[in-house]
Amino acid sequence: MKLLFSKRSPLSVQLFTSLALALVLIVLDINYHPFKEIRYYLDTLISPLYYVSNAPKSSFDSLYEMSKTRETLINENANLHADLLQHKNDLLLLEHLKHENDRLRELLGSPLRHDEQKMAAQVLLIDTDPYVYQFVVNKGKQDGVYVGQPVVDEKGIVGQIYETAQSTSRAILLCDYQHAIPVQVLRNDIGMVAVGNGCSNDLTLEFMPNNVDIKVGDILVTSGLDGRFPEGYPVAVVSSVKLDITDSTPIISATPTADLKRLRYLLLLWGNQGVKHEGS
Repeated sequence: MKLLFSKRSPLSVQLFTSLALALVLIVLDINYHPFKEIRYYLDTLISPLYYVSNAPKSSFDSLYEMSKTRETLINENANLHADLLQHKNDLLLLEHLKHENDRLRELLGSPLRHDEQKMAAQVLLIDTDPYVYQFVVNKGKQDGVYVGQPVVDEKGIVGQIYETAQSTSRAILLCDYQHAIPVQVLRNDIGMVAVGNGCSNDLTLEFMPNNVDIKVGDILVTSGLDGRFPEGYPVAVVSSVKLDITDSTPIISATPTADLKRLRYLLLLWGNQGVKHEGS
């Protein structure tokens, strides 16, 4: 079979012949219907080759999109997880703030007397010495705080100021071994003294008659006889009443009404000594 173009044919002749043949095919394709059918069948026959030839690129694109989608999902998941943690943290903070606000609201409305001068204080430090029960608050001399000033929470007497500095003060807890406070039974006004016995133990009641009328569950409040603690503030609830076998002396214990193991916000009260202190 002879070639359409021989090796000796000039390039110009080859180009002209090719263009002429292409032009004839175009005219026939447009005007001659069988050519359209032939082209249709040829396209149908070779169309699978299009898919085969495009398969590698399509697979690569699919893998790329899957990889990109997976990476995007991982990043989105990480971002959502971080946002969730942040929101949970915010909720915890809001819950904490709500709890503190509730405590402050109770504190500022407590207890008993609303006409007394009082100031909120925050506990900065609590001593961990097992024999010293003291704590530090964020109010000092510049705020008018004075030695002996009563300290209360929303449930009752906590203790009193022991030492003062310019911007902080140290207070002694009701349960400290050195602390004693005059109290009276709310039910019958019988007076006695509640003495600290360590915060792991109840208060001990002293200086009362042998035939004292007192029972478990009685509420003890400040008597005001020391001129330091205002009268009527809750101090403790009687937890145990026993008699000493040798001399029939009553042995009575009482649990403080204040939560001495969870101190956060407190109130400082100004009694008669506070007025004298400010005047001096």
